[in-house]
Amino acid sequence: MATTWHTVATRSVKLLRHQLGLVNALPGQYVFLNYLRCHDDIGWGLDYEKLWENDIREYEHKKYLNDYFQGYRGYSVSRGELYNDDPVTGDARFCGTTASMCGIEKAGFEEDAAAMEQAVQQDLMLHAFLFFQTGIPILYSGDEVGQVNDYSYRGDSEKADDSRYIHRGRMDWEQAEKIDRPETVQGKLFAGLTQLEAVRRAEAAFSFDAKLRTVDTCDESVLCMERCLDGEKILGLFNFSEHDRTARIDEADRRYTDLLTGESREAGEITLPAYGYCYLKEIYE
Repeated sequence: MATTWHTVATRSVKLLRHQLGLVNALPGQYVFLNYLRCHDDIGWGLDYEKLWENDIREYEHKKYLNDYFQGYRGYSVSRGELYNDDPVTGDARFCGTTASMCGIEKAGFEEDAAAMEQAVQQDLMLHAFLFFQTGIPILYSGDEVGQVNDYSYRGDSEKADDSRYIHRGRMDWEQAEKIDRPETVQGKLFAGLTQLEAVRRAEAAFSFDAKLRTVDTCDESVLCMERCLDGEKILGLFNFSEHDRTARIDEADRRYTDLLTGESREAGEITLPAYGYCYLKEIYE
């Protein structure tokens, strides 16, 4: 059976639950700096033991990730370049902005409105996941407006040999000026990130001393995390699939307020659109 991005994403969510369990068990006095991508090269933090348990081989998995995020797989939406590639061991680092890895660069080049909508949604979902973590969320310059890879470094003799400059491009202030236009990519991303920041600031359960755990969703594509503090509880659900998925949360008779839409929702079956996400705060009556 051919490997697909959905297959890898599904396996990755399963492994992510395991890794988050280890992180959440660390002593509470530690504070993490959390980010989606880096100004430096990006490495794959792989748990080799868990990879083997899930029938995933290290070399092949690294190659798949490197190929996918460079855009070499036919269904890949990502664009980027490798850094310090070793063809013998398969080790390599990766470089690219969040927007380019999520497909915003590709959709813009192809002028594909539907693909752009999904790329923006994926970008926001990943940031929603980032903001839900305990620690300090970090946004690297340009991610707040969906800035894509800058390939101009290739024409600079002092930078051409270092692919890390692909995501160190100068801030595109012309694009940044579009944040007040809700129909633009920049406007959608900036508004979405601003809302996530406001919710995180307003809710006590986002405090560093809240208890954090993962919750089973009965769907390997959907990650659910729970934050609890002083009787308040917030669930964060994140759909890592490019398809609509339904999470099943076994919490009978419990009702929630969606902190991002203001809607009231019940536990049980919660349907999320492709790359959808929600923050659900439990209602106590």
